[in-house]
Amino acid sequence: MRNNPFSLDDAPHWLDKEKMTLVRKHLLKNENQDLLLPWQLPKLKGRGSRKAIAAFFSEVTSPLVETVDILYTSQLLRSEKMVAEILRRMACAVGRRPLPLEVVQSICALFVRQSADLAPDGEKVFELQEATWQLSWHQSFIPIHYGAETWLPIVLLVTDKETGKVLSFRCTSSLPTSEELGLALYDALVYPQMVQAPLIMHLRPPTSLQVQGSLTPEIAQVAQEWSIDVTTLKRTKSPFLRQLEAELTDRALDLVHYLRIFDRACERTFGYAPFLQKQRFARWVGWYGHQVFDPAWHFAGLRSLLPSSPVGVSEDGILEWRGWHYRDMEDILPYWAHEMVTVRPSSWTEAMVWVYWNNSILCNAIADELRASNGSYRPYWFPYPQLGE
Repeated sequence: MRNNPFSLDDAPHWLDKEKMTLVRKHLLKNENQDLLLPWQLPKLKGRGSRKAIAAFFSEVTSPLVETVDILYTSQLLRSEKMVAEILRRMACAVGRRPLPLEVVQSICALFVRQSADLAPDGEKVFELQEATWQLSWHQSFIPIHYGAETWLPIVLLVTDKETGKVLSFRCTSSLPTSEELGLALYDALVYPQMVQAPLIMHLRPPTSLQVQGSLTPEIAQVAQEWSIDVTTLKRTKSPFLRQLEAELTDRALDLVHYLRIFDRACERTFGYAPFLQKQRFARWVGWYGHQVFDPAWHFAGLRSLLPSSPVGVSEDGILEWRGWHYRDMEDILPYWAHEMVTVRPSSWTEAMVWVYWNNSILCNAIADELRASNGSYRPYWFPYPQLGE
């Protein structure tokens, strides 16, 4: 944070007589809802409870509570332990004693994270749909020219089991990795539900997901968070892909041409072109983007489907990665100088990454080269990505 709350010597004490009754009432209410709270809270009832509460929060100042409010209620959805870790490092940076974890957790319990149940169009923002999706891959027999090489692509598909509709697809030169599987599922979850002008985001995950092969940890995490029933799927055939290949017999294509043909075939058969949909939204965003445009900003579970890479934090809190220099807007990364963190690049823009530490969200960071003075950023170095990139 730009202002370290532990560095303020004359900061006012937070818990005065006016707040005591409200805080006690709020903690009593949460005591029955959170099984951990009773073990870490002071005495809340009976004689001497006020003194116990005052002693429990004796080192808490108003700036500290304001900082906890900002960190905990952010749409990043930081954990209570992560908030406590950030405060601990802030305290150590100025030679102060950090707040105990139980105090930080009790302060977090006073705040309510806001979530929008309805989108501007009146529909629910998040809702499971009664459907079964299949995540599978298939060997194509149409030769692909890529530079001086020629190879047979493997087509990764996310389809609706009942209708056969292709929700997303990707082409790889070898068996798909866990990252490619996660990104294919990410595209299927995000883009079919997006409404353009103004940008409105919905998420309609299926109640059931069938995955070919073994289940990846990333997909398992999302399924657990959203209560999706996941099962493994044996190798299956894709009638849609076989029919398309029959039409392309004896043709050799470059990769982009193959993707365009496949995309148009999806549109002709199912009324939805996955790649064209992505390109439309990239064009709609244009030269100026903002973090609120990112689907993972609104639906934190999507972040686990993004690929991850370890990156070192520089002395001044900069993440140098893929030629860009990323800096977080809250100035939290300088407290992690010379340490390793994990970044997950936004699928929406190369200008932003999600930063994790110990498998928990720490912050998000924007590339200095693409950041504007008003907080917006250029989504891509070029106006929009070409189809197939």
